[in-house]
Amino acid sequence: MGSRLGAFVVQHSYRVKEGCQEDTLALLAQVEQWALDLGVANFEVWRDIDDASHITEVHSFDSWSHFVRVSKKELPRTMQTVYADLDRYIVGGLEAIQTHSWEPTSLS
Repeated sequence: MGSRLGAFVVQHSYRVKEGCQEDTLALLAQVEQWALDLGVANFEVWRDIDDASHITEVHSFDSWSHFVRVSKKELPRTMQTVYADLDRYIVGGLEAIQTHSWEPTSLS
């Protein structure tokens, strides 16, 4: 079963340090381009209406195996720098990111 988002979705949620929101969004634009270049079906960034420091990234894949293939790709040096910067901007660093994986569920 698929959905408009894809057959497999990964969600990353975290808080951004005060004063780092705009720099984080600029870095996420680079992450988005890299993810789309890898073939991710969709990449979205959501910001909490009540707390602008709370960010959720939504990465959509055509299948579980598609996710596995993409996740095994080596991180290029330029993206290593992007993630090093994100590590500084995210409260608690990259290790504090909460990740959830989703698959669509039939209601019938």
